[in-house]
Amino acid sequence: MKNFPFDTTALDADEVQSLEDTYEELKRKFSIGLPNESEQHINKFEIFNNITGAKLGGTLLINHPSANCYLNFVKFSYQNSMGGRGGKGGQVTRYDKYQVWAFADLKSDFGRVLIRRETFTDRVLEIFHPIELKFNDDRIFNDHFYVVANDNEKAKAAMTSAFRNILVEMMYNDFAAEIINTAIVIRTIQPVTPDHTVHLAEFINKISQLT
Repeated sequence: MKNFPFDTTALDADEVQSLEDTYEELKRKFSIGLPNESEQHINKFEIFNNITGAKLGGTLLINHPSANCYLNFVKFSYQNSMGGRGGKGGQVTRYDKYQVWAFADLKSDFGRVLIRRETFTDRVLEIFHPIELKFNDDRIFNDHFYVVANDNEKAKAAMTSAFRNILVEMMYNDFAAEIINTAIVIRTIQPVTPDHTVHLAEFINKISQLT
C-alpha cells in the first residue's frame, strides 16, 4: 500500500493485511491525520516503558484536528526456536506483532492515576491494605475496576460519572489505563483488527470530548 504509515519490518503477511484493512476502515469512519514528532507522548507513560522491547510503529490522529486523541500502534518482538538441543544449534525465527493503544488529552487534571480491571486478588488484598479509590455512588464501576491515585481527592473530582460510564462501556478484560495529569493512555492486548480498532477509536474520541 502506497504511503502506508506503519513500520512493517518483520511482520508476516497476515499481520500486514490486518493493518491495511484496519487503516482503510479507520479512514472510512474518521478524519485521520498523521502526527508531528512532538505529538507522540507515549514514552512518558510507565505502562509503555515497563514493557521490554515495545516500540512505536505508527500513530494516527483521530478526527483530526477537532479532537485531541490518537491511536498508537505499538510493536512487540517475539522469537521461536526450532530444532537443536538444550536451546543450542536450532533455528531462531524472529517476528513482530502489533497492539493498538489509545491516547487523549483531557480537560481536567487527574493527577497520577492507574485504572485496570479488578481481580479476585485485588479484592483480597484490599481487605488487609485498603488503598483502592472507591466511588460510593457507583457500584458497577467499583465492581469492575481497580483504581489507585497519588491524589484521591483530585482523581475523584476528575473521574466524573460521565468518565466512569465510558470506561464501563469498554469493559475489556485486558484493559489498563494510565493518566498523568491531563493525558491518558489506554492499553489493551487485543490483536489489531478493524472492529477492535474502530471500537477503541470511538472510545478514546468520547473520552477526549468530555468537559
